[in-house]
Parts: sequence; C-alpha cells; structure tokens
Amino acid sequence: LKYRKTNTGGLKMGWPRIPLPGWPDGKIKNAAETITRSAERGRKLAELLDPDTPVEGVTEVALSRQSLVIAVPRTTDRRGMAGDDLAMTAGWGRLMQGNVVMPGQGRVIERHYTSDEREALGKSVSSLGKTTFDIHINARAFWSNVPAAVWNYRLDGYQVLKKWLSYRERDILDRPMTPEEVMHFADTARRIGAILGLTG
Repeated sequence: LKYRKTNTGGLKMGWPRIPLPGWPDGKIKNAAETITRSAERGRKLAELLDPDTPVEGVTEVALSRQSLVIAVPRTTDRRGMAGDDLAMTAGWGRLMQGNVVMPGQGRVIERHYTSDEREALGKSVSSLGKTTFDIHINARAFWSNVPAAVWNYRLDGYQVLKKWLSYRERDILDRPMTPEEVMHFADTARRIGAILGLTG
C-alpha cells in the first residue's frame, strides 16, 4: 500500500519504480556498494542467458576449471568425434503428425563425479547437484559430466537441454549434427552451470 501511494504517478503511466534499499538517502550502510554489486550480477546473468554473447571463462578462452569439465564431448574409445559419431540416434525426439516434435527418453547415464571433476568444480558442487550425467548422442559419442542441476534446469517450464536435444535427432534433422552444434550443447550446459553459481 505504501509503495502504491508513493509511486501513484508512475504506476498510472505504466512506469513503476523499483524500490532500492537505502537509496538515495543512504540510511542503510553500504547501500551504494550493494546496489553496484547487484547490478554487476544482473549484467553477468544477462550475458549468460544470451546464447549469442560470448562469456569469458564460460564459453570463451581461457575457460574456468569448472567450465573445462562440464559437458565434455567424448567417445567411448576416447578418440575424437567424427562422421557417424555426430549422428544423434539416442532417441531424444521423434517426429509426429503435422511435423510436431515430441521429446523422447534418450540415453542418460547417472553417476557420481570423478575425483578430478569434483576437484575442478570445487564449492560449485553444492549448487550443481550430488550426481552427474553422461548424455549420449549415440552408442559411442556422448557429453561427459552434465551435473544434475544443469541437466534438470528449466526455463518457461521446459527442461532446456533435453528440449534442445529433441530437435537434433538424425531422423528429424535429416543429417548428423555439426561440430558447432555439439559445442553449442556444451556451451549451454556451461552457461547454466554459471547461472546456478550466481543464483544458488
């Protein structure tokens, strides 16, 4: 009620003011510093949510230790991905009548972090989840170490990574994925990990 009274004019024009603690009268100690830190976090979050904005340490060199171990493209024989390794055949999506894509179960292997992964993630483990997943492209190729909270992250009700995968099945794309698409998944998982670190 007090907010509505104080901001009556702004609310009538559709421009409500956001109350900032201790600003501008300075009654709260360190209010300006708190607001500055909050604004910086807001800028960082906006960068992480925009897939077209490179983020140093997350999607751009030099990657942080955390980013280096999240969603690492691998193959079962530890060789680089090539040819059919890029073909998504793990059952993440299927084309229905009217060109509607329905998500599938895919192939997900839940496991504990390796000691190297846990060490690289450090304190972030508390916001990333107790377990992690290997997310398969097909029987041979997969993304290693997609932490539980990253894998389950939702926006607008959709599980972000699973939704993206559902449109990348070879039968839907009529082609294998490109190396850039493989890295886009990794970058997105790393962005989500960084978001969870900011907001967790």
